[in-house]
Amino acid sequence: MKQNKNLEKFYDSVYKKGEEKHFTQTITTGGGSEEADEILKELNWKSKKILDVGCGTGYFSYNASKKGANVLGIDFSAEAIEIAQNNYQHPNLKYQQMDVKKIRGKYDVIISIGTLEHMDNPLQILKLFKKHLNLKGKIIITSPNWTNPRGYILMTLLFLFNASITLADLHYQTPIDFKKYADNLNMKLKWRTIEKSWAHGDILIQDLQKRLPNVLKDSNLPMNPKNIKNFIKWLKENVLPLENSLPQSGATGLYVFSKKNL
Repeated sequence: MKQNKNLEKFYDSVYKKGEEKHFTQTITTGGGSEEADEILKELNWKSKKILDVGCGTGYFSYNASKKGANVLGIDFSAEAIEIAQNNYQHPNLKYQQMDVKKIRGKYDVIISIGTLEHMDNPLQILKLFKKHLNLKGKIIITSPNWTNPRGYILMTLLFLFNASITLADLHYQTPIDFKKYADNLNMKLKWRTIEKSWAHGDILIQDLQKRLPNVLKDSNLPMNPKNIKNFIKWLKENVLPLENSLPQSGATGLYVFSKKNL
C-alpha cells in the first residue's frame, strides 16, 4: 500500500512558508477557497454539526460557521491550526490538532477538501467518515480530477515516464473512482467538477509554464525550453479555443455522499 510517511512534515513546511508561496498563485487564492465556496453552495448550513477534516488555515470552517453551522476543524499540522486560530475565529467554531483516525462523535456533514488523494487508503477513510455520520449525514469531498487536458498531459508523464507530477498525491482519482467508493460504501453519490480554467483554460497555460520545466528536471527527463514553448503555443491554439464543458472536464471533482433509503 502506498504511504505518505512525511506528510505532516510536508504540510508544516507549506504552512510555515505560506500557501500562496508554495502553490501556483493563479490557482490558490486562500487555501482552496474556490473549492470551499462551491461546497458552501451545496447545503443549508444553519445548525448543522460539521467536521472539517484537514481544515488547513480555516477558510471553509470559518465561512460555514458564519452560515450558522457548528464546526470542528481538525488538522494534523500544528502550523495550520495555529494560523487558523489566529486568522479565522467565530463563536460556532473550534479547531483541534488531531489525526483523522482519532475522531469521535457523530456529525451531520463531514468535509474533506483536497486531502483524500494524500491518504494511504482513501476507501478506509471514507468508511471511517460514514461511521461518524448522523442518520441523514453527508460526506463532501473535493479531489483533483484528471479527466481533462491537464490530466491527460500529466498522466502521460506519470505513467510513461514515472514523472514526479505532484509533491504529495498518492492517488490520481476521477469520478470513476468515486463511483466505486460509493458502491463499496452503499451510499448515493452526487458529483460535479469545478475549476474549468485550470483544466483547459488560461490557468492551465500559466500552470504548465511553471510546472513542466520542474517536472522534467526533477524526473531527469529531457528539458528543452524551446520544445516546452512550442507545446504551450500548440495548446493555446488548439486546446483552449475548443469548448470542454463535459461533466468530468473540470480540474477538481466535488463529491457528495449520502445514505440510501432516507
